[in-house]
Amino acid sequence: METNLKVLIVDDEQVCLDTLRASLDVFNDVRIVGEATNALEAIRCLQNHNVDLVFLDIKMGDTNGFELAEHIQSMYPEILLIFLTGNVEFALTGYDFSPIDFLVKPVHVIRLEKALSKVRSVRRREKEKAITQIGIHVDGGMEIITVDNITFIEKVGRKVLIHFDNGKVIHTSDSLQKLESVFSEFDFFRSHQSFLIPLDKIEGIYIDDFKRSYNLKLKNAKDVLPLSRDKHIELKRYLSQKGIQFH
Repeated sequence: METNLKVLIVDDEQVCLDTLRASLDVFNDVRIVGEATNALEAIRCLQNHNVDLVFLDIKMGDTNGFELAEHIQSMYPEILLIFLTGNVEFALTGYDFSPIDFLVKPVHVIRLEKALSKVRSVRRREKEKAITQIGIHVDGGMEIITVDNITFIEKVGRKVLIHFDNGKVIHTSDSLQKLESVFSEFDFFRSHQSFLIPLDKIEGIYIDDFKRSYNLKLKNAKDVLPLSRDKHIELKRYLSQKGIQFH
């Protein structure tokens, strides 16, 4: 499994650092990038390494874990926190920092696995949210759009228009060819020389009145859109790969 979760452990007791490190070594997707016994060491590590998750002891000799947590959330808001404590009562105050979890020392490996599962879920949701939004060039700048809300993209003369489910239409300065490349990873299909359509919005495929090409019915689109005759077989192949059966 690819290592993709970079961890910093902060605890003023060496035995606790050693124990947690040994437990984390069990998980193939976790890499410990630093250990710290006080706030200064932790800050230095954060400045020199990319960190995804901090295991942070709440009560240390010269460091208030909550103060360090406040600094981390202020300077590195993308970093997730798991508090370590020998006293469950500290957990009540700790909720103000919206940690992923609280672990009572000594940390049991099964309880650690549950906490890491929460971290993976949060990161997965953040990644899914991130990839559904994209910046599109428009006159005077860039507009952030949600990919899932696109009904279809069309070229009208020299203009390229993006149509949305709520009826909104924006004019982008990007070419249709460029957008075809950009949106390919989001399952958009070039159904016609002038149209890009999201595969998951297709509700029907129909032969046109002259039986020379086809039309597509899309969810939230008022009118049918053209499907080139030479694209018909290719489209059915893509839809089959998504689990749609044709008889």
